[in-house]
Amino acid sequence: MPPRNPRLVPGATAPHWTNMFQTGGGMIISGGNFVQQNQTSQVVHQCHEADDGFKHLQAHVAPNAYATQQMCDAPKCHPNTRTAVLNDIWSWIVLFSTRIHWALWLYGAAGAGKSAIARSIVDRCLQEQVVIARFFFFRTDPSRNTIDPVVATLVYQLIKQIPDLASIVIPRIQVDPIIFKESFETQFQTLIYEPLQQLHSVSPFQKAILLLLDGVDECEGAWNQKTLISTLIHLLQSKSIPMIVLFASRTENQIKGQFQSPKASAITHPLALDDHYLPDEDIRTFLVDSFTEIHATHPIKHLIPREWPAPALVQEIVTKSSGQFIYASVVIAFISSLRSNPMKQLDIVRGLQPAGSLTPFAQLDTLYNYIFSRVEDLEVTSFVLAHCIIGSPVLKDVSLNLGMSKETVFLALADLSSVINTDRLVHGYNSVEFLHASLPDFLLDPTRSGQYHINKATWSTRIVMECFRTCNHLSFNLSHITTFFPYLQPTAELCEAFIAFHSRIKGLVIPA
Repeated sequence: MPPRNPRLVPGATAPHWTNMFQTGGGMIISGGNFVQQNQTSQVVHQCHEADDGFKHLQAHVAPNAYATQQMCDAPKCHPNTRTAVLNDIWSWIVLFSTRIHWALWLYGAAGAGKSAIARSIVDRCLQEQVVIARFFFFRTDPSRNTIDPVVATLVYQLIKQIPDLASIVIPRIQVDPIIFKESFETQFQTLIYEPLQQLHSVSPFQKAILLLLDGVDECEGAWNQKTLISTLIHLLQSKSIPMIVLFASRTENQIKGQFQSPKASAITHPLALDDHYLPDEDIRTFLVDSFTEIHATHPIKHLIPREWPAPALVQEIVTKSSGQFIYASVVIAFISSLRSNPMKQLDIVRGLQPAGSLTPFAQLDTLYNYIFSRVEDLEVTSFVLAHCIIGSPVLKDVSLNLGMSKETVFLALADLSSVINTDRLVHGYNSVEFLHASLPDFLLDPTRSGQYHINKATWSTRIVMECFRTCNHLSFNLSHITTFFPYLQPTAELCEAFIAFHSRIKGLVIPA
């Protein structure tokens, strides 16, 4: 047989069956339990009549996990931005004969634009007729925040693009109608890997088949995230079919650990969304284009000065973005509101005018609140963050002043790896780097952060008290904590801690 060229077949559709309860006459149902659900945001289960394998497959598909290309909550890359990273990913996809890396891990901070890049890749694959099956995890959508519907959703898309696959997959579902209750490994092996392998052995594929899994960190359960990655890496190691996988996620510790394992690192190309790709230039392009559109389309465009906003104000937003697109996009969405004055909106963003009932950073605050809701020991983490924000971000200073071991300090920040980096060195010592310059603003503003608020007076007093209580050596230098002094609350507890500290130090002094 001639070589198989997997592609998006024009006009090809999967076998057609009508809706189970489509209006019409003469329908008799005898026995069985059925659940009819018409909302596409839900995953449908409980299809006990297994004589129709394709319907059974459909019942376990999560449409929102792949049919999101045109949804309003599915942003793609702004024109003329992210071109370098998109080209690098595309080069990896089309590489065939000399492939070394069968998986690609696209990773970056929260709000870096990973999903927008992934959707842009989907668009190009569809345009270039590259077979692609994708699953976009989303933590607040119950139909796509678990591992359960992943295999069914991928299989459904593959059948639509490779119709021959149906003749292998559908009978397997008919023979084993509870296959979707099996483990992820069993489902993937039975319904995707083995069928593709069978087709490839008869008529070899000439192009890669891409599986794209975005937002792996938003899949419920660290164990499920590990299972997802380890299962696919294990199957990719055989290199027996031209199947490749693009993972996109934040740098959560459990995910990072999986990709840094010897087996995964041997076949995975890690691609970081960092300064290497000059994100500031892309963000500036996005901002300039967005302000140009405001000048051209806003209802009060005739009242907006041509020179607004000044280049310095654009740069201010770029700097505050810290290389992450989410800040810039949130700012533009707020400024461009058709029912508001863009110039006043920008002043509110910059803190020059009171926000009143307006919430310019609502989307960003939702992200931060979610990240902090997953912190295991909020008390210790807040202690460390308060020291880093108000005082020194050097972890050695944090450890010394708070009387914590270095291990405790590092572990206190482990749950914040998507917004904080602890690998940056300052004078040879590890230091906290906020991947979002707007994060300290969030934590210091009680109206935004609520229970996660860091009150400078409260935390400065606690830090200095803790320092007085734990430091009992002559080498201690008060200059290490002077940055906290302007915010101290003159409490009785603070005075007692200082007196006790002074007494201990005085007792250590050796008379001349």
